[in-house]
Amino acid sequence: MRVEEYKHEIYGCAHCTVCRDIVDHVRGWKEVCPVYKQLRFQPYTAMGHNTIALNIVEGGLKYSEELADCLYKCTTCAACEEVCKPLSAILEEVGGAELKIVLPTLSEALGIGTMLADPIPSVAILKAMRADCVDLGLDPEPIKKLASALERTHNPYGEAQEDKIKWAEGLNIPEKAKIVFFPGCEPAYRAQEIVLATAKILKSAGIEFAVLGDEWCCGNPAFDAGYIDLGERLVRHNVEVLKKAGAEKVVTTCPACYKTLKNDYPKIVGELPFEVVHISELLEDLIREGKIKPGAMREKITYHDPCQLGRVMGMYREPRAVLNAIPGLNLVEMYPTRQASWCCGAGGEVIASNPGLAVNIAMEKVPLVQETGADLLVTTCPACKRNLELAAKRKKAGYKVKDLVEVVAQSMGL
Repeated sequence: MRVEEYKHEIYGCAHCTVCRDIVDHVRGWKEVCPVYKQLRFQPYTAMGHNTIALNIVEGGLKYSEELADCLYKCTTCAACEEVCKPLSAILEEVGGAELKIVLPTLSEALGIGTMLADPIPSVAILKAMRADCVDLGLDPEPIKKLASALERTHNPYGEAQEDKIKWAEGLNIPEKAKIVFFPGCEPAYRAQEIVLATAKILKSAGIEFAVLGDEWCCGNPAFDAGYIDLGERLVRHNVEVLKKAGAEKVVTTCPACYKTLKNDYPKIVGELPFEVVHISELLEDLIREGKIKPGAMREKITYHDPCQLGRVMGMYREPRAVLNAIPGLNLVEMYPTRQASWCCGAGGEVIASNPGLAVNIAMEKVPLVQETGADLLVTTCPACKRNLELAAKRKKAGYKVKDLVEVVAQSMGL
């Protein structure tokens, strides 16, 4: 079983319940697990998942459809791992970020690895159990359908491959260049306003870039769902087509694509021959270099940190730097924010397996946005945008939801 690879980490869980719900205003936490907030049952928390894993590796519990149903309700938002860093957080408070940075080195010197600084890898443990469920044929029917679509059409929606670059018709974008824009499935098929805004900004900046007609799904949905072999096939294909395109830099707008390309691809194929950047990084550079000049916008806005971009990849500053570079925008932080940001509910393929749960989680965000008095909620994730927009409509919240690139393009009059 794949979960046995994490036996050491599973035994390291203290079952302290801090990953379930915590109020820690010093560190900015209001609550932790979005699924527990909805379902109020401990097996849906990281501690619950780790307890399940412990009983599986010790032989006291067997996988079943009922157990699989529980495992596929997690959004993999990683809030549990963020709060599972008590000593690391204390050291940062006492001695600043510098002391926190040297903690892994100190732990290694003491012969205890990085256990003092690192959280229990609860998301990886969960995904290993999902992979075991797939191997046993126990994954829920919506997940089987998602995997089937990925296998047949190389995207989770079952759409035709040729339609993936339909949005680019008439834009004269080549298929070979040193900079490749990797739109990802959600923007290309379901949120074309994001890819169009991105293309317009890049063209306005004078950047020569390519899009690939043979781009497949990045692989993240397959890995999330537990279909590891399928995910690796998608990865290897994309690396080859990116090489053929002459890519030296790959730009993504989707945080899941960004995380998968940057973190997961090298684990599968080794060192990549290209750099991977998120669009917010590139936008910040273009603004600083004077290659794009946002115009004034008189709006009060707040920003939602996508889980994959924020907690997983640690990117909080860049999107805010871009927003703060737009004259007239009044950025008001909601509470909680940054590392404690409330999940949109769409991650971990919950949007596919449990769409009702996904939107209920998103609706918890509505009062947090309203408390800021913002007219516009901005995010940097197409899945977050879709689910947060749906929640706002259902709650008749009265504010708009846009992606960062849409806001920048609007400020430039594009």
